[in-house]
Amino acid sequence: GLPSQVVLRPLYLGCLSQASYLVGDASTGRAIAVDPRRDISEMLAAAESEGLTIELIVQTHFHADFLSGHLELAEATGAAIAYGSVATTDFASRSLADHEVVGLGRTEIEVRHTPGHTPESISLVVRPEAGAAPVAVLTGDTLFIGDVGRPDLLVSVGVTADDLGRKLYRSVHELLELPDSTLVLPAHGAGSACGKALSTETVSTIGEQRRTNYAVQPMSEAAFVELVTEDQPA
Repeated sequence: GLPSQVVLRPLYLGCLSQASYLVGDASTGRAIAVDPRRDISEMLAAAESEGLTIELIVQTHFHADFLSGHLELAEATGAAIAYGSVATTDFASRSLADHEVVGLGRTEIEVRHTPGHTPESISLVVRPEAGAAPVAVLTGDTLFIGDVGRPDLLVSVGVTADDLGRKLYRSVHELLELPDSTLVLPAHGAGSACGKALSTETVSTIGEQRRTNYAVQPMSEAAFVELVTEDQPA
């Protein structure tokens, strides 16, 4: 179970195999929305039912496979939109530095730059209070349950799968240094084309992934890059 003040609501859309998340602090009523989908009604209803105010909309990366509702949600709530600081946007957005902390009261969210699926990909480490062990990590398309993000989606714009694959190796292994009990909450589940072997589970732990995920077993960076770039769906 999570500490009582930490609110962590996954909003899963089966037809897109896509997960949005509402993360908040019940003691202060402050929250962030992560990777919202185009229809924002469920996110708004979830925030209302939990007594939370969405004050920041965080995108773990630019989404190529579904329309996100960040602009609509920003308009509805007045919340700012935020990306990892590697990102450049055509609309107003806040840049999140590596290891920057977003405080929601006692609950803290640490931004980790985890490039690999895309250059601007980030993960979000959730702690019940400053200095406490993390209870969860929202891994975006970096670490999936049973897989890792594919690094080959940007070859058409001159970003090589080899370069992103090397970055992904380092990012994934940094995430694996989190405690075994840390919940892993990715942006996609089975059925998404963002990886090739995604589990039908929608939540796991760092320890479980360390044991069972084929892509994070001990191997060299070169072996990893070869493994994650081969046999990707078209």
